[in-house]
Amino acid sequence: MLIRDYTCADAKDLVDIFQSAVLEGSAPLYTREQRAAWAARITEGAALHARLEDQTCLVAIGDSGALGFTALQVNGHLDMLFVLPGQRRSGTAGALHDALLERAASAGHAGLSVHASHLARRFLAKRGWQFVRTETVNLHGVTLEHHYMTLQLGHPA
Repeated sequence: MLIRDYTCADAKDLVDIFQSAVLEGSAPLYTREQRAAWAARITEGAALHARLEDQTCLVAIGDSGALGFTALQVNGHLDMLFVLPGQRRSGTAGALHDALLERAASAGHAGLSVHASHLARRFLAKRGWQFVRTETVNLHGVTLEHHYMTLQLGHPA
């Protein structure tokens, strides 16, 4: 597996990863209605590319193509970390996470924040992120929960 910087040519593949991760991967933790509302946030490559343009975005590439991606906003907020459902527990998300932490530290970030899904909360907690609070959001008239978490860099993650 190769972790590399995002290019605009990746946008369509990343939309597919996002859609699969949300609609399939989060199925045990969110209702069909919640997943549909969440998935509706990113449906086309041009919109995703516009969102990622000013972020540090890394893509995991395997023999069959893109496997996952992660993106960090300039303010140190982890915007996205998604892998294909078949890549769960394969080390892909961990490799992306670790590579992004290295970039964040190199960029001078002292700490990071995230609004994590139920699934991501478990993943991130195992890597040293601290739970702050659970929040309820409304997406297209559907409510769902996410978890605000922080990580101080320079400590074991």
